[in-house]
Amino acid sequence: MTDNFRVEFNIPEENINLNYDACIVTMGSCFSDEIGEKISEAGFDVYVNPFGTLFHPNSIAHALSFALGERKFHHVKKGDVFLDYGFSGKLYAMSEQELFLKLGTLGDELARKLRYATHLILTFGTSNGYKLSSNFLVANCHQQPAANFNKVVSSTDEMNRSISSILKQLRRINSNLKVLSTVSPVRHLKDGVIENSRSKAKLLALCELLEGEGVGYFPAYEIFMDELRDYRFSKEDLAHPNEIAVQYIWNKFKNTYFDDSTRNLSSEVEAYHRSLNHKYLYPESKEAAIFREKLIQTRDNLINRMPNLRLKDLPL
Repeated sequence: MTDNFRVEFNIPEENINLNYDACIVTMGSCFSDEIGEKISEAGFDVYVNPFGTLFHPNSIAHALSFALGERKFHHVKKGDVFLDYGFSGKLYAMSEQELFLKLGTLGDELARKLRYATHLILTFGTSNGYKLSSNFLVANCHQQPAANFNKVVSSTDEMNRSISSILKQLRRINSNLKVLSTVSPVRHLKDGVIENSRSKAKLLALCELLEGEGVGYFPAYEIFMDELRDYRFSKEDLAHPNEIAVQYIWNKFKNTYFDDSTRNLSSEVEAYHRSLNHKYLYPESKEAAIFREKLIQTRDNLINRMPNLRLKDLPL
């Protein structure tokens, strides 16, 4: 009998090393937001999910294609608000023209980031989706009538064609770009448990195909489902990883892609950012002033050691 009550596994070495010279873009599901936020808290130059949460690989490909110049809009009006079926509901405007301008500006900024980015991290959430009568697969239904959509289950080959095509375009404008894929551990239980498992299986197969094209793979899904095989690591909805699980996966990520010096410095930066959330019992006290002065000294010390750190300013 063993005293080890969980499965641990080694993550294969990848030719992906992250240090503070990196310029990173993350895109994909809400887990991409979680990891992107961790990367930001560690002081990296990172652009996190500019078009909001995108669950389906084809939606990610559409957003990247949009950024590279294929400016096709699929707008819809919800009350007096304008949205686009290709993007998250957080991107809205009060007029059609304002929406087009907002999306175009985001596309231009993402294109600029992609031209000099060193790393692109893609997180796939589901292979299930909804299409309009025009055959466009929406990123978000924006609470429109169900009759407007047809539910589809995308094949691995279909998703691979979509992602591979846009990656070829990206490599033409940035030959040094390294791409890392991962499957979100967030379970889409509204689709059904069996359907979710089959959906994730297609995404895992997609990542395997992309590995053959030089795309790295980080096993966030496997870590959550095997090493953290317990609902105590889930939020109350039993679908999303809780903060303990996200932190565990983040530590695995750091151990995989950071060298010792980067990992040690990142821990110091994370500690500095946590300190910014400190609530003073007596803000006007001498003790609070000393604490703020120590924070300033810590920030200056970190910047002196690594000038290109992205550090948050102290609150006023």
